[in-house]
Amino acid sequence: MAASCVACIALVSLRSSSAPDPTPRPTAPAVASAEPADRESVRIAAARAIARTLAPLPSRRLPEPTHRDQELFKLAAALKAPGAAVENPCTEWAGPFCARTTLDPFFSALDGLRSGNSASKVTLSAFGNSLIASDRIVDIVRDDLSRMFGSGGQGLLLIDRIADYGGRVRTGNSASGWIVRTVGDIQPSSWPLGMAGVVHVSDTPRARARFALSGEKQGTLFWVDKDAGPIELRVDGKLLLETSPKNEGHSQQTAFTLPEGSTSLEIIAHKKGTAVHGIVLDRPTPGIVLDTLGVPAADASLFLHAEEEMVADQLRSRDPTLVLIMLGGNEVKRLQWGRSTFEKVERDLHLFIQRIKRAAPASACLMVGPLDAVLGPGAARPFQQRAELLEVIELERKISLEEGCAFFDMFAAMGGAGSLQRFQTRGLVHEDLVHPRGQGLDLLGALLGNALLKSWSETPRAEQPYALAEAWATLVGSDLLPHEVQPWRQAPPVALLPGDPRDPVTRGFQRVLAATRAWTPRSEEARWLVLDPSAAHALPRSIAKAGPVSLRCASLVSTRDAAPGEETCLPVTLPPLPPDLQDPIDRGVTVGAWLLAELVRHDSLVAAGRAH
Repeated sequence: MAASCVACIALVSLRSSSAPDPTPRPTAPAVASAEPADRESVRIAAARAIARTLAPLPSRRLPEPTHRDQELFKLAAALKAPGAAVENPCTEWAGPFCARTTLDPFFSALDGLRSGNSASKVTLSAFGNSLIASDRIVDIVRDDLSRMFGSGGQGLLLIDRIADYGGRVRTGNSASGWIVRTVGDIQPSSWPLGMAGVVHVSDTPRARARFALSGEKQGTLFWVDKDAGPIELRVDGKLLLETSPKNEGHSQQTAFTLPEGSTSLEIIAHKKGTAVHGIVLDRPTPGIVLDTLGVPAADASLFLHAEEEMVADQLRSRDPTLVLIMLGGNEVKRLQWGRSTFEKVERDLHLFIQRIKRAAPASACLMVGPLDAVLGPGAARPFQQRAELLEVIELERKISLEEGCAFFDMFAAMGGAGSLQRFQTRGLVHEDLVHPRGQGLDLLGALLGNALLKSWSETPRAEQPYALAEAWATLVGSDLLPHEVQPWRQAPPVALLPGDPRDPVTRGFQRVLAATRAWTPRSEEARWLVLDPSAAHALPRSIAKAGPVSLRCASLVSTRDAAPGEETCLPVTLPPLPPDLQDPIDRGVTVGAWLLAELVRHDSLVAAGRAH
């Protein structure tokens, strides 16, 4: 489909209403069972079948924002932080529509929690650098998910804080007698490091740590059987178990069950030099668990210093449904300092993702790009953007898609170039001009959590992809050969203009285009689906008003064109819509699917004519 092609369709008598569609949604588009009077009725039935499959699921409806969310939205507006969509690659196509995505394993698990039919926890493993080491960003994500789907427990906790500052959300609430080693240390650790990239080693006999319990009943102690003494676990002061080390050099996992009503758990290492990777605390009920695996100064290269077998064993035991990888900031700095190369960054990110996928092959994967990065307070121009930032973001995006991961552009979400300076102006960045603080961290967590939940809410769930493909084939018609649809799927994205994003019919148009991966709200490479300004009658800015509405001319043109091309408008009238098709989004998707098919037919037939 050439970018310069213009397809113009006149649509008449398109009514919309806010009344819900009383017809139950079928599990698959039942086009074959209909007995239409003519060919166009068959096509409208097929378009409606597609609309039913792509319609928003009531079970995926998002709740009203909390007071905290509303305050963070206000802060985002003040900081010009627009947010961003999760780029969720398609893994299975049904005609031009995406039937399965990279994040579907995670989304399906959330569906199970939402419906109450799941008996399993949904675990997220979040690998990252200092931005999440204190748990502030992912703590917001954890709260957002747990509020909707319930909490499955505290997950993996470290014995103590990594530094002598920061919160204790991911650690024991009191500890003494331990030293810490991480993958981010300048000198490599002599103690093997596992999944978290952190090991705590007892520096005195009877080193201890205490953890508060809040309904957890299941636990696992991750420890290293190397020069270790017995490790004692006590619940509310009473002995629960004691390990029996053999000093064979392997990582060990000691599972335990906590008595009903327990309020605190204490770990005591009898011997100096006993190494512990962490302790897991889970509830017996389904819900969200998020393990924070953040290490200051870490990048993918340093995480590879952890023992692969230990990482694999521990990650396999956690069985994550989603792995978050939040790296890139330290890669940007080391590239600028000349301490790394783009080849090394690319190789090690690939290796790190591949290591994770070998240990958790059924897990979905989401890469989160780095924040805005500036030269810092010692530079002549402290807020000048680091030159390597945009290249690292694009490299991470490319690697994500190659490795079967979704991607979230945090730099774009927080407002792009200059965003860190806007954060700093409001006191939301530390003096190093690297690390956000306070509400700045909360906002970043909200941007990520909102994008993830919005992607879950808006991603269609095609339970029978073959039926969706059959409906599309019916809609397109037999005069368009199937192989001609494939090149169209790779066409540049489409933007709808004009169109009020709050308008339900416009959202229906957007939804069908998004399901084909053809729609984008803004892109220099996009083709615009626009209302022809030269139409004979004045056009409404919104297409969701009550009463007859006409789209006098819909054109697919390149954004590089100053005006629609000179090709003659193709006058095709939309057949009458079924009288029970009242839901505005359903109508928007139905008409959008029909219109999309007309554009594909037009482009394909024009291309075929040129070929002959």
